Amino acid sequence: MIERLRLQKIRSWTSLDAAFGSGPQILWGANGAGKTTVVEALLVAATGRSHRAAPLREIVQEGADVGLIGVGVRDVDAGADDPLAHSVLTVEIGREERTKYNVNGTARRSEALGERLKVAAFVPEETGLVVGAPAIRRAALDRIAIQWSPGYRAALTRYERSLKQRNRLLKDALERDGAARRTAAAEIAPWTTLLVESGAELVAARLALLDALARPLGEAHREVAPEEAPLSVHYLSREGHQPGDTVATVADRLRRSFDETAEAEGFQGHTLVGPHRDDLAFHSGERNLATIASRGQQRSLLLALLFAEIELLTDRAGRPPLLLLDDAFSELDPQRRDHLVERLTSLPQSIITTTALSDLVPRLVERGTSREICRGARGSEMRARSEMRDG
Repeated sequence: MIERLRLQKIRSWTSLDAAFGSGPQILWGANGAGKTTVVEALLVAATGRSHRAAPLREIVQEGADVGLIGVGVRDVDAGADDPLAHSVLTVEIGREERTKYNVNGTARRSEALGERLKVAAFVPEETGLVVGAPAIRRAALDRIAIQWSPGYRAALTRYERSLKQRNRLLKDALERDGAARRTAAAEIAPWTTLLVESGAELVAARLALLDALARPLGEAHREVAPEEAPLSVHYLSREGHQPGDTVATVADRLRRSFDETAEAEGFQGHTLVGPHRDDLAFHSGERNLATIASRGQQRSLLLALLFAEIELLTDRAGRPPLLLLDDAFSELDPQRRDHLVERLTSLPQSIITTTALSDLVPRLVERGTSREICRGARGSEMRARSEMRDG
C-alpha cells in the first residue's frame, strides 16, 4: 500500500505532500480540481505510462522544466524490521530529457517501480472499452500486461521507438525518387526486423494474458451479471494470431505481413501492420458486444474486467494491488455499486475520486478517509476532513 504521495509541478499540482492510510481513501471535489491527476500519477509510478498523455512530458506543469512524482510504499506482509518493507519510488519527468526512475534513491529501470507497486484501475477513458476505438482496448490491455508479464514494458518501449523511426523513414522515402528512394528503403529493413522481434514478444504476451484472464473474467462476469450470456474475449489481428502461439510463430506471421504490405506502405508512407493495429472483441455468447451492448452490459464488462484484473495481479504479486477508481460510481447503477463496494472494502487500500461524497454509498464514506481537492491560488490543493469543517 502507499503511505505517501508527493507531486511537484505535475499538471495543476504545484506541490503536494500527502499521507495515506489503509482502507478507502476518498478524494472529492469539482471537475478540474486535480483529482484525476492523483490517479494518473500513481498509474505512472506503477506502469511508467499515463492513461491521459503520450508522451509523458505532457503531464509536466506548464512553464516548468521538470515534474516529480514520489510514492512511499509499504509491504503490508513484511515484518516491521524488514529493510525491504518500505520503499520510495520516484519518477522525474523532464520536458526535454528522458524520464528518470529511482527506487530508494538509486536509478533503476521503470520495471523496478512496478515490482513494488501494482495497481488495478477503473478510469473514465476506458468506459468506451466495448464500443470505442481499438486504441482504448489496446491501452487497457497494455496497462494490465505491463504489470503481469515480465519484460512487457521493455518490449513495448522498443516497439514504439522502432515504429516511430520506421514511420519517419517511410515518410521520407515517399518524398524521394530513384536512387534516393532505394537508399531509404534499405534503411527501413533493420527497423522492420526490430518491429518483428519486439512485436512478436508483445503479441505472445497479450495472448498469454488473455488466456490467464479467461477464467477470472468469466467468473466475475457471472457474479456481476448472472442474467447475461457467458463472456469471452478474442484477439483480432491481420495475421490471425491464436492463444498458445509462441514468440517464434508470431514472428514468422509478422514477417510475412510486412513482406505482403511493403508496396502499400511505400505508397502510404506509414506502417500498416503490427500489434499497434490489433484489437480485441468481447462476445456475449456468440454475439459481438460491440454491435449489441447496452450501457448496462458495457458497465458489467468493465466491472468484471476490474475484478479479474485484481485477482490476476494478486496472484502474480502475492498481494492485492492498489485499487484506483476515478469517478467510477457515477458510471454504475445501484446493484453494480454494491458489487464494487463489497469488493473494494476487502482490499487493503483504494483511492476513490468523486465530485461529491453524496454520490458514494454511505457505508463507504463511513469506512473511508475523505479529503477535498480544490483549486487555490497556486493550483490544486488537498484538505483533510478536519480542515473542511474548520473552514
